[in-house]
Amino acid sequence: MRKYYLDNLRWLVILVLFPYHTLLLYSSIGSYYFHVANSMVANAFLLCFAPWFMQLLFTVAGIATYYSLKRRNSTEYLKERVTKLLLPAAAGVLLVIPVSVYFGFLYSGYTGSFLSLWLSIFSHPLEYLANGIIIGPLWFLLYLFIVSVVALPFIMKYKKGEWRIPMEKVTVPKLLLMIIPLTIGSFFLNLYPDKSVVQFLLLFMAGYFLLSDDSVQEKLEDKRWPLFISFVVLTSIYVVLALSILSSSADAGSATTSILSLFLMQLYANVILWLGVLGVMGMGKHYLEFKNPTTLYLSAASFPIYIFHIVWINLFAYYLIGWLPGMMALQVILTMALSFVFTIATIEVVRRIKGIRFLFGIKG
Repeated sequence: MRKYYLDNLRWLVILVLFPYHTLLLYSSIGSYYFHVANSMVANAFLLCFAPWFMQLLFTVAGIATYYSLKRRNSTEYLKERVTKLLLPAAAGVLLVIPVSVYFGFLYSGYTGSFLSLWLSIFSHPLEYLANGIIIGPLWFLLYLFIVSVVALPFIMKYKKGEWRIPMEKVTVPKLLLMIIPLTIGSFFLNLYPDKSVVQFLLLFMAGYFLLSDDSVQEKLEDKRWPLFISFVVLTSIYVVLALSILSSSADAGSATTSILSLFLMQLYANVILWLGVLGVMGMGKHYLEFKNPTTLYLSAASFPIYIFHIVWINLFAYYLIGWLPGMMALQVILTMALSFVFTIATIEVVRRIKGIRFLFGIKG
C-alpha cells in the first residue's frame, strides 16, 4: 500500500526551497550565487530548516527504496536511479545551473555574454567545482545517487535473509540512539561543503532498514507530539544561539575552538536533525495521509521542481532587486511567487518535448 504521506512530505520539503533559496540571497549565511543583504529574518528562517529538511528527503528516499525494491530487482532499481537522478543531475549541470550562475555574475558586475560564461565554466570545471557553483543545489541528486548505489549491496543481502533486524524491539528511545552515528558520520566525506556523504548514507539506510517498517511508523505517529515539541524547542534555542553568533564580531570557527566543542556543536545539530526527521514523519503520518489531484501532481513533479526552481529564483531576484530597490519584503514575495509559477510552466513545456523530458527524468 502506497504511503501518500511520504509523497506529501517530499513535495512539501521541496516547496520550502522557494523561500529558502530566495532568502539565502538576503542572508549572512551565504549563497551559491550572489549576496544582497544580511537580514536577521532571513537568517532565522534558514536556521529553522537547515539542520534537518534536506536530511528528511534522504530518509524518505530510503523508505521509498524499500517499497521500490518490492517490485523491482537490483538492475531495474539502478536503471531507475540513473534515469531519475544521475542523468537529470548531469543535464542540470550543463543546461540549468549555468543560467543561475549567469544572473549571479551579472549582479556582481559581469558584462560578458552567457555563451562566454558557459564556455569559461566548462573550460575550467575544477575551479567552479571547488566553490560549488557548477553544481549548486543539484548536489542533492548526486548525493542521493551515490548513497543509493553504495547502500544497494547491503540492502540486497538483507532481502536475501542473510541477517535480520528484530523490528518488534525497535522503540523510539532506541531510534534516538541514531544521533551518535549521525554525529560521528557528519565529520567524514564532506565532498561538498558541510554535506557529509556518510551522514546522508546513514539517513538513507535508517529509512530503509528501520523507518520503512509499518510498526515503527506507527510508533512515530504515537509519539509525534513529544518528538515534534522537543524538536521545536531545541530548534528555537539553536536559532537564538546561532543568530547571536552571527550578529557578534566573534569568529565562531576560529582556531581556538576545541575538538570537544566542535563535537558538542555537531551533536546538538544532529539532535535537531534526527528529532526533526522523526517528529515530522510522525506528524506527517497522522495528518498527511491523503491524496488529491494537486498532491499527486506535486508529488510527480517534485524532482523536476527541484532541478528548475533555482534558475527562476535567480532570474527574478536579479531583476526585482533592481526594479524595487530597498523593498526586500516585496522582492522576496514576488521572487517566490513568480519563480514557482515559471518553474511549473517550465516543467509543463519540457514534459511535452520527448527528447528533453527524458534528460530531466520527466514523464510525458
